[in-house]
Amino acid sequence: MKKIQNRYVILMISSIINFVHGNPYIWTVFQPYVREEYGLTLAASSQPFTIIIGIFAVGNMIGGFLQHKIGAKATILAGSAVMCGGFFLAAVAPYDMPWLISAGYGVLGGLGSGCAFSMLVAVPQAWFPDKRGLVTGITIGVVGISGVLMNPLCDYVLAAHGYRTAMVLVTVIYVVLSAGAFFIEEPSKEYIDRMELKTAENRSKNVLGNVRQYTTREMLRTRMYYIISIVMALAIPAYVLVNPLMKSLGIERGLSNSQALMGVLIASFANIIGRFVAPWISDRIGCKAIIRVMYVISMVSILALTVARGGVFVLLISLVCMVYGGVVSVFPVLVAEKFGMKYQGMNYGAIMLGYGIVSVLCPYLLELAGQEMSFVIAGIACAVGLLGTGLF
Repeated sequence: MKKIQNRYVILMISSIINFVHGNPYIWTVFQPYVREEYGLTLAASSQPFTIIIGIFAVGNMIGGFLQHKIGAKATILAGSAVMCGGFFLAAVAPYDMPWLISAGYGVLGGLGSGCAFSMLVAVPQAWFPDKRGLVTGITIGVVGISGVLMNPLCDYVLAAHGYRTAMVLVTVIYVVLSAGAFFIEEPSKEYIDRMELKTAENRSKNVLGNVRQYTTREMLRTRMYYIISIVMALAIPAYVLVNPLMKSLGIERGLSNSQALMGVLIASFANIIGRFVAPWISDRIGCKAIIRVMYVISMVSILALTVARGGVFVLLISLVCMVYGGVVSVFPVLVAEKFGMKYQGMNYGAIMLGYGIVSVLCPYLLELAGQEMSFVIAGIACAVGLLGTGLF
Protein backbone atom coordinates (compact mmCIF):
# COMPACT_ATOMS: atom_id res chain seq x y z
CA MET A 1 0.00 0.00 0.00
CA LYS A 2 1.42 3.38 -1.04
CA LYS A 3 2.24 5.66 1.87
CA ILE A 4 0.32 8.92 2.14
CA GLN A 5 2.68 11.85 2.83
CA ASN A 6 0.36 14.85 2.35
CA ARG A 7 -0.21 16.21 5.85
CA TYR A 8 -3.65 17.61 5.01
CA VAL A 9 -4.81 14.19 3.84
CA ILE A 10 -3.47 12.65 7.06
CA LEU A 11 -5.37 15.30 9.04
CA MET A 12 -8.58 14.57 7.11
CA ILE A 13 -8.31 10.80 7.62
CA SER A 14 -7.48 11.16 11.32
CA SER A 15 -10.43 13.47 11.81
CA ILE A 16 -12.85 11.10 10.06
CA ILE A 17 -11.70 8.16 12.18
CA ASN A 18 -11.97 10.29 15.31
CA PHE A 19 -15.73 10.38 14.69
CA VAL A 20 -15.94 6.98 16.40
CA HIS A 21 -14.41 8.34 19.60
CA GLY A 22 -17.49 10.38 20.31
CA ASN A 23 -18.78 7.07 21.69
CA PRO A 24 -19.34 8.33 25.27
CA TYR A 25 -21.72 11.03 24.06
CA ILE A 26 -24.30 8.58 22.70
CA TRP A 27 -24.92 7.20 26.19
CA THR A 28 -27.27 10.03 27.08
CA VAL A 29 -29.85 8.53 24.67
CA PHE A 30 -29.00 4.91 25.55
CA GLN A 31 -29.24 5.46 29.31
CA PRO A 32 -33.07 5.63 29.69
CA TYR A 33 -33.57 2.51 27.55
CA VAL A 34 -30.88 0.51 29.33
CA ARG A 35 -32.24 1.58 32.70
CA GLU A 36 -35.74 0.39 31.76
CA GLU A 37 -34.78 -2.82 29.92
CA TYR A 38 -32.36 -4.01 32.60
CA GLY A 39 -34.19 -2.59 35.63
CA LEU A 40 -31.22 -0.53 36.83
CA THR A 41 -30.96 2.40 39.22
CA LEU A 42 -30.09 5.88 37.92
CA ALA A 43 -26.49 5.56 39.13
CA ALA A 44 -26.09 2.02 37.72
CA SER A 45 -27.41 3.03 34.30
CA SER A 46 -24.94 5.94 34.24
CA GLN A 47 -22.01 3.73 35.20
CA PRO A 48 -21.06 2.56 31.65
CA PHE A 49 -20.60 6.21 30.65
CA THR A 50 -18.44 7.10 33.64
CA ILE A 51 -16.36 3.94 33.23
CA ILE A 52 -15.65 4.57 29.54
CA ILE A 53 -14.62 8.16 30.37
CA GLY A 54 -12.40 6.97 33.24
CA ILE A 55 -10.77 4.00 31.48
CA PHE A 56 -10.21 6.17 28.40
CA ALA A 57 -7.29 7.85 30.21
CA VAL A 58 -5.57 4.50 30.78
CA GLY A 59 -6.11 3.68 27.11
CA ASN A 60 -4.33 6.91 26.16
CA MET A 61 -1.24 5.86 28.12
CA ILE A 62 -1.26 2.38 26.57
CA GLY A 63 -1.58 3.95 23.13
CA GLY A 64 1.41 6.21 23.74
CA PHE A 65 3.47 3.23 24.94
CA LEU A 66 2.49 1.07 21.97
CA GLN A 67 3.32 3.83 19.50
CA HIS A 68 7.01 3.47 20.38
CA LYS A 69 6.77 -0.34 20.09
CA ILE A 70 4.59 -1.06 17.07
CA GLY A 71 3.90 2.34 15.51
CA ALA A 72 0.85 4.59 15.37
CA LYS A 73 -1.01 2.73 12.61
CA ALA A 74 -0.90 -0.66 14.36
CA THR A 75 -1.81 1.01 17.65
CA ILE A 76 -4.92 2.63 16.14
CA LEU A 77 -6.01 -0.62 14.51
CA ALA A 78 -5.47 -2.66 17.69
CA GLY A 79 -7.29 -0.12 19.85
CA SER A 80 -10.18 0.07 17.40
CA ALA A 81 -10.52 -3.72 17.40
CA VAL A 82 -10.69 -3.84 21.20
CA MET A 83 -13.22 -1.00 21.28
CA CYS A 84 -15.55 -2.52 18.69
CA GLY A 85 -15.28 -5.93 20.34
CA GLY A 86 -16.29 -4.36 23.64
CA PHE A 87 -19.27 -2.64 22.08
CA PHE A 88 -20.47 -5.90 20.56
CA LEU A 89 -20.13 -7.58 23.96
CA ALA A 90 -22.28 -4.83 25.46
CA ALA A 91 -24.86 -5.33 22.71
CA VAL A 92 -25.37 -9.01 23.52
CA ALA A 93 -25.28 -8.72 27.34
CA PRO A 94 -28.01 -10.98 28.87
CA TYR A 95 -30.65 -9.27 30.99
CA ASP A 96 -29.39 -11.08 34.08
CA MET A 97 -25.81 -9.89 33.44
CA PRO A 98 -26.02 -6.11 33.04
CA TRP A 99 -22.44 -5.78 34.28
CA LEU A 100 -21.33 -6.95 30.81
CA ILE A 101 -22.50 -3.60 29.45
CA SER A 102 -20.08 -1.80 31.75
CA ALA A 103 -17.36 -4.37 30.97
CA GLY A 104 -17.84 -4.14 27.19
CA TYR A 105 -18.90 -0.56 26.52
CA GLY A 106 -17.06 0.87 29.52
CA VAL A 107 -13.84 -1.08 30.13
CA LEU A 108 -12.98 -2.54 26.71
CA GLY A 109 -14.54 0.40 24.89
CA GLY A 110 -12.59 2.89 27.00
CA LEU A 111 -9.26 1.06 26.70
CA GLY A 112 -9.53 0.60 22.94
CA SER A 113 -10.91 4.05 22.25
CA GLY A 114 -8.28 5.78 24.38
CA CYS A 115 -5.52 3.76 22.77
CA ALA A 116 -6.55 4.73 19.23
CA PHE A 117 -7.57 8.30 20.07
CA SER A 118 -4.19 9.20 21.56
CA MET A 119 -2.57 8.45 18.20
CA LEU A 120 -5.24 10.21 16.16
CA VAL A 121 -4.42 13.40 18.06
CA ALA A 122 -0.64 12.97 18.37
CA VAL A 123 0.03 12.07 14.72
CA PRO A 124 -1.64 15.21 13.23
CA GLN A 125 0.09 17.33 15.88
CA ALA A 126 3.41 15.91 14.71
CA TRP A 127 2.57 16.78 11.09
CA PHE A 128 1.55 20.35 12.07
CA PRO A 129 4.00 21.70 14.69
CA ASP A 130 3.24 25.17 13.32
CA LYS A 131 -0.54 24.88 13.92
CA ARG A 132 -0.92 22.58 16.90
CA GLY A 133 -3.82 24.39 18.52
CA LEU A 134 -5.85 24.58 15.30
CA VAL A 135 -5.13 20.98 14.31
CA THR A 136 -5.94 19.68 17.79
CA GLY A 137 -9.22 21.59 17.63
CA ILE A 138 -10.10 19.99 14.28
CA THR A 139 -9.27 16.40 15.24
CA ILE A 140 -10.93 16.60 18.64
CA GLY A 141 -13.79 18.72 17.27
CA VAL A 142 -14.93 15.85 15.06
CA VAL A 143 -15.42 13.81 18.24
CA GLY A 144 -18.10 16.32 19.23
CA ILE A 145 -19.74 16.15 15.78
CA SER A 146 -20.23 12.45 16.43
CA GLY A 147 -22.75 13.22 19.14
CA VAL A 148 -24.77 15.51 16.88
CA LEU A 149 -25.12 12.89 14.14
CA MET A 150 -25.25 9.69 16.18
CA ASN A 151 -27.68 10.75 18.91
CA PRO A 152 -30.73 11.22 16.65
CA LEU A 153 -29.91 8.02 14.75
CA CYS A 154 -29.48 6.02 17.97
CA ASP A 155 -32.61 7.54 19.51
CA TYR A 156 -34.66 6.49 16.46
CA VAL A 157 -33.28 2.93 16.43
CA LEU A 158 -33.67 2.61 20.20
CA ALA A 159 -37.33 3.62 20.02
CA ALA A 160 -38.05 1.36 17.03
CA HIS A 161 -35.93 -1.71 17.74
CA GLY A 162 -34.52 -1.49 21.28
CA TYR A 163 -31.11 -1.37 22.91
CA ARG A 164 -29.44 -4.42 21.36
CA THR A 165 -30.10 -3.49 17.73
CA ALA A 166 -28.98 0.09 18.32
CA MET A 167 -25.69 -0.98 19.92
CA VAL A 168 -24.97 -3.48 17.12
CA LEU A 169 -25.58 -0.71 14.55
CA VAL A 170 -23.16 1.57 16.40
CA THR A 171 -20.55 -1.20 16.40
CA VAL A 172 -20.86 -1.76 12.63
CA ILE A 173 -20.53 1.97 11.88
CA TYR A 174 -17.44 2.21 14.07
CA VAL A 175 -15.80 -0.85 12.44
CA VAL A 176 -16.18 0.70 8.98
CA LEU A 177 -14.81 4.11 9.97
CA SER A 178 -11.93 2.65 12.00
CA ALA A 179 -10.67 0.86 8.87
CA GLY A 180 -9.38 4.24 7.70
CA ALA A 181 -6.42 3.70 10.05
CA PHE A 182 -4.77 1.64 7.30
CA PHE A 183 -3.97 4.97 5.61
CA ILE A 184 -2.45 6.72 8.65
CA GLU A 185 1.27 7.45 8.46
CA GLU A 186 3.63 9.15 10.92
CA PRO A 187 5.99 11.89 9.69
CA SER A 188 9.68 11.08 9.41
CA LYS A 189 12.15 12.39 11.98
CA GLU A 190 13.69 14.57 9.25
CA TYR A 191 10.30 16.14 8.55
CA ILE A 192 9.66 16.81 12.23
CA ASP A 193 13.09 18.41 12.70
CA ARG A 194 12.64 20.56 9.59
CA MET A 195 9.17 21.75 10.60
CA GLU A 196 10.18 22.42 14.21
CA LEU A 197 13.07 24.58 12.94
CA LYS A 198 10.74 26.45 10.59
CA THR A 199 8.27 26.98 13.42
CA ALA A 200 11.03 28.28 15.67
CA GLU A 201 12.07 30.76 13.01
CA ASN A 202 8.51 32.04 12.58
CA ARG A 203 7.68 32.50 16.26
CA SER A 204 9.27 34.87 18.69
CA LYS A 205 7.82 33.24 21.82
CA ASN A 206 6.21 30.06 23.09
CA VAL A 207 8.20 27.91 20.67
CA LEU A 208 7.36 24.26 21.17
CA GLY A 209 10.47 23.24 19.28
CA ASN A 210 12.61 24.64 22.13
CA VAL A 211 10.70 22.81 24.86
CA ARG A 212 12.56 20.01 26.60
CA GLN A 213 11.22 16.62 25.45
CA TYR A 214 10.21 14.97 28.72
CA THR A 215 9.77 11.24 28.91
CA THR A 216 6.73 10.20 30.92
CA ARG A 217 8.95 9.08 33.80
CA GLU A 218 10.68 12.46 33.84
CA MET A 219 7.36 14.29 33.65
CA LEU A 220 5.99 12.35 36.62
CA ARG A 221 8.84 13.72 38.74
CA THR A 222 7.84 17.32 38.09
CA ARG A 223 5.52 19.46 40.20
CA MET A 224 3.86 20.77 37.04
CA TYR A 225 2.56 17.32 36.11
CA TYR A 226 0.48 17.05 39.29
CA ILE A 227 -0.78 20.61 38.99
CA ILE A 228 -2.00 20.15 35.41
CA SER A 229 -3.49 16.71 36.11
CA ILE A 230 -5.41 17.92 39.17
CA VAL A 231 -6.61 21.13 37.52
CA MET A 232 -7.90 19.19 34.49
CA ALA A 233 -9.62 16.65 36.75
CA LEU A 234 -11.47 19.41 38.61
CA ALA A 235 -13.21 20.44 35.37
CA ILE A 236 -14.68 16.98 34.84
CA PRO A 237 -17.43 16.51 37.49
CA ALA A 238 -19.65 19.25 36.02
CA TYR A 239 -19.82 17.45 32.68
CA VAL A 240 -19.71 13.82 33.80
CA LEU A 241 -22.57 14.34 36.27
CA VAL A 242 -24.72 16.03 33.65
CA ASN A 243 -24.05 14.27 30.35
CA PRO A 244 -25.66 10.84 30.85
CA LEU A 245 -28.71 12.50 32.39
CA MET A 246 -29.25 15.28 29.85
CA LYS A 247 -32.32 13.80 28.23
CA SER A 248 -34.00 12.29 31.30
CA LEU A 249 -33.18 15.29 33.48
CA GLY A 250 -34.48 17.65 30.80
CA ILE A 251 -37.84 15.85 30.85
CA GLU A 252 -37.93 16.18 34.65
CA ARG A 253 -37.29 19.91 34.25
CA GLY A 254 -40.34 20.51 32.06
CA LEU A 255 -39.22 19.55 28.55
CA SER A 256 -41.12 17.17 26.30
CA ASN A 257 -39.35 14.12 24.90
CA SER A 258 -38.70 15.86 21.57
CA GLN A 259 -37.57 19.06 23.32
CA ALA A 260 -35.21 17.08 25.54
CA LEU A 261 -33.68 15.37 22.50
CA MET A 262 -33.31 18.76 20.81
CA GLY A 263 -31.59 19.97 23.98
CA VAL A 264 -29.13 17.08 23.69
CA LEU A 265 -28.39 18.09 20.08
CA ILE A 266 -27.89 21.74 21.04
CA ALA A 267 -25.54 20.68 23.84
CA SER A 268 -23.66 18.50 21.36
CA PHE A 269 -23.22 21.47 19.03
CA ALA A 270 -21.94 23.50 21.98
CA ASN A 271 -19.45 20.72 22.71
CA ILE A 272 -18.23 20.98 19.11
CA ILE A 273 -17.89 24.76 19.33
CA GLY A 274 -15.79 24.40 22.46
CA ARG A 275 -13.52 21.85 20.79
CA PHE A 276 -12.87 24.01 17.73
CA VAL A 277 -12.85 27.50 19.22
CA ALA A 278 -10.99 27.04 22.54
CA PRO A 279 -7.70 25.69 21.08
CA TRP A 280 -7.88 28.24 18.26
CA ILE A 281 -8.14 31.02 20.86
CA SER A 282 -5.35 29.40 22.90
CA ASP A 283 -2.98 29.91 19.92
CA ARG A 284 -3.64 33.65 20.34
CA ILE A 285 -4.03 34.36 24.05
CA GLY A 286 -2.44 31.27 25.59
CA CYS A 287 -3.82 28.15 27.24
CA LYS A 288 -3.89 29.58 30.75
CA ALA A 289 -6.18 32.49 29.87
CA ILE A 290 -8.76 30.42 27.99
CA ILE A 291 -8.80 27.72 30.70
CA ARG A 292 -9.60 30.38 33.31
CA VAL A 293 -12.51 31.68 31.25
CA MET A 294 -13.86 28.16 30.83
CA TYR A 295 -13.73 27.45 34.56
CA VAL A 296 -15.75 30.56 35.33
CA ILE A 297 -18.42 29.63 32.76
CA SER A 298 -18.64 26.04 34.00
CA MET A 299 -18.80 27.04 37.68
CA VAL A 300 -21.68 29.48 37.17
CA SER A 301 -23.56 27.09 34.85
CA ILE A 302 -23.43 23.96 37.00
CA LEU A 303 -24.50 25.85 40.13
CA ALA A 304 -27.43 27.42 38.29
CA LEU A 305 -28.49 23.98 37.03
CA THR A 306 -29.64 23.09 40.52
CA VAL A 307 -32.80 25.16 39.88
CA ALA A 308 -32.95 25.80 36.11
CA ARG A 309 -35.91 24.63 34.02
CA GLY A 310 -37.04 24.69 30.39
CA GLY A 311 -34.98 26.74 27.95
CA VAL A 312 -32.63 28.03 30.64
CA PHE A 313 -31.84 24.42 31.53
CA VAL A 314 -30.86 23.72 27.90
CA LEU A 315 -28.70 26.87 27.78
CA LEU A 316 -26.80 25.95 30.94
CA ILE A 317 -26.35 22.32 29.89
CA SER A 318 -24.94 23.60 26.59
CA LEU A 319 -22.46 25.87 28.36
CA VAL A 320 -21.23 22.99 30.51
CA CYS A 321 -20.78 20.88 27.37
CA MET A 322 -19.02 23.71 25.55
CA VAL A 323 -16.53 24.06 28.40
CA TYR A 324 -15.89 20.32 28.47
CA GLY A 325 -15.18 20.36 24.73
CA GLY A 326 -12.74 23.20 25.28
CA VAL A 327 -11.02 21.47 28.21
CA VAL A 328 -10.31 18.23 26.33
CA SER A 329 -9.03 20.25 23.34
CA VAL A 330 -6.83 22.79 25.14
CA PHE A 331 -5.11 20.52 27.66
CA PRO A 332 -3.33 18.44 24.96
CA VAL A 333 -1.86 21.71 23.67
CA LEU A 334 -0.86 22.73 27.20
CA VAL A 335 0.84 19.38 27.79
CA ALA A 336 2.80 19.75 24.53
CA GLU A 337 3.86 23.26 25.55
CA LYS A 338 5.10 22.12 28.95
CA PHE A 339 6.57 18.70 28.19
CA GLY A 340 7.27 18.55 24.44
CA MET A 341 5.80 16.47 21.61
CA LYS A 342 8.09 13.43 21.44
CA TYR A 343 6.21 11.48 24.14
CA GLN A 344 2.90 13.32 23.83
CA GLY A 345 0.77 10.17 23.62
CA MET A 346 1.93 8.70 26.93
CA ASN A 347 2.35 12.08 28.61
CA TYR A 348 -1.19 13.23 27.89
CA GLY A 349 -2.50 9.84 28.96
CA ALA A 350 -0.70 10.26 32.29
CA ILE A 351 -2.15 13.74 32.68
CA MET A 352 -5.61 12.25 32.16
CA LEU A 353 -5.28 9.79 35.05
CA GLY A 354 -6.83 12.33 37.42
CA TYR A 355 -9.58 12.90 34.86
CA GLY A 356 -10.23 9.15 34.78
CA ILE A 357 -10.32 8.68 38.55
CA VAL A 358 -12.76 11.55 39.01
CA SER A 359 -14.98 10.23 36.20
CA VAL A 360 -15.27 6.81 37.84
CA LEU A 361 -16.05 8.37 41.24
CA CYS A 362 -18.80 10.68 39.97
CA PRO A 363 -21.64 8.07 40.01
CA TYR A 364 -20.88 7.36 43.66
CA LEU A 365 -20.96 11.09 44.37
CA LEU A 366 -24.36 11.27 42.65
CA GLU A 367 -25.64 8.34 44.71
CA LEU A 368 -24.29 9.55 48.06
CA ALA A 369 -24.85 13.30 47.80
CA GLY A 370 -27.90 13.44 45.56
CA GLN A 371 -28.33 15.34 42.32
CA GLU A 372 -28.47 18.95 43.52
CA MET A 373 -25.66 18.64 46.06
CA SER A 374 -23.50 16.86 43.45
CA PHE A 375 -23.94 19.88 41.17
CA VAL A 376 -22.89 22.17 44.02
CA ILE A 377 -19.78 20.07 44.66
CA ALA A 378 -18.96 20.20 40.94
CA GLY A 379 -19.24 24.00 41.06
CA ILE A 380 -16.83 24.12 44.01
CA ALA A 381 -14.42 21.89 42.07
CA CYS A 382 -14.47 24.40 39.19
CA ALA A 383 -13.67 27.22 41.62
CA VAL A 384 -10.69 25.29 43.00
CA GLY A 385 -9.54 24.50 39.46
CA LEU A 386 -9.72 28.20 38.60
CA LEU A 387 -7.43 28.98 41.53
CA GLY A 388 -5.11 26.17 40.47
CA THR A 389 -4.45 27.77 37.08
CA GLY A 390 -2.39 30.37 38.93
CA LEU A 391 0.25 27.65 39.43
CA PHE A 392 0.80 26.94 35.71
